[in-house]
Amino acid sequence: MHDYTDFLKDYSSPVYIYDLDGLKKRAEFFKSHMPKNGEAHFAMKANNNPHVLKVLKDLGYGADVVSLGELKLAIESGFSPEKIVFSGVGKSIKEIKGALEAQISQINVESLAELERIVEVAKEMKAVARVAFRMNPDVDADTHPYIRTGFRDNKFGIDFSESSALLSIIKKNKAAVELCGLTLHIGSQLREVAPFQAAIEKTLELYKSIQSSGLALSTFDVGGGVGIDYSSGEIEKDNELIVSYMSTVKGLLEDKVERVYFEPGRILTARFGVLLTEIQYIKRTPHKNFIIVDAGMHLLMRPSLYQAYHRIEPAVKSESPNEVFDVVGPICE
Repeated sequence: MHDYTDFLKDYSSPVYIYDLDGLKKRAEFFKSHMPKNGEAHFAMKANNNPHVLKVLKDLGYGADVVSLGELKLAIESGFSPEKIVFSGVGKSIKEIKGALEAQISQINVESLAELERIVEVAKEMKAVARVAFRMNPDVDADTHPYIRTGFRDNKFGIDFSESSALLSIIKKNKAAVELCGLTLHIGSQLREVAPFQAAIEKTLELYKSIQSSGLALSTFDVGGGVGIDYSSGEIEKDNELIVSYMSTVKGLLEDKVERVYFEPGRILTARFGVLLTEIQYIKRTPHKNFIIVDAGMHLLMRPSLYQAYHRIEPAVKSESPNEVFDVVGPICE
């Protein structure tokens, strides 16, 4: 257990605290096990703290963004546009224009309608949009249903049956759009390798088919989703999963495609940050006991958002007898 109490001499709670040395070691470990043709883009949705971004940028990471705000922040943080990919299902015209103006590496296309919009915007700007098709491989990943994104009933990605229509648009609009490759993301918090393998194998078949049709693809984006065990702080278990995951990706893609893109998020950052919050009141009622702290779901969303488990540790040990409390904050929900 770390001694966090010294932080309160200089900062008032609640406050986020990051271990940038630990983060650097994890990011270096992740990169060292990538295939020789691998390139990592940090999923900024996981953490957009400027100090965190600087560490990853300095280690040669690119950025995976999902909004115009994240794109601007990535560029302001020093990420090269050539190492930025733009994901997300609801890209606006303004966001597409911003991506084309910045000349980023690729836009991950989520639907036939989005591809048509990108072509229209690119023609209007007299630009060439570099795109990758995000495919939905219909893999039922073993994770919470709210963060499962590669199953046929999800809003994410393109059904394989639409590939011919997508390719037709590409071939008819070569002056406005260039197909770089395929991408996938089957969900978050995955701690088994089998779903990744199934998704990559299925998507790789389509990749080969597109190449045989005469289009020169260069990127295969395996997305993110490698998870951590929130019930423990065992960093070594994360490392074991990373090694297993990378071994699978290497075996499937290292000599099959030109470049393998990764979009890691919490696997890089989650172990190396804490939210320090202070107890304001102990409240006992005839029905339940409460510990009331000065942080709420506005500062830590995931437990309230989808009933996710998040470990809580005391910063100061107490000799009081064990009792059961609900830990709650100032937000109404």
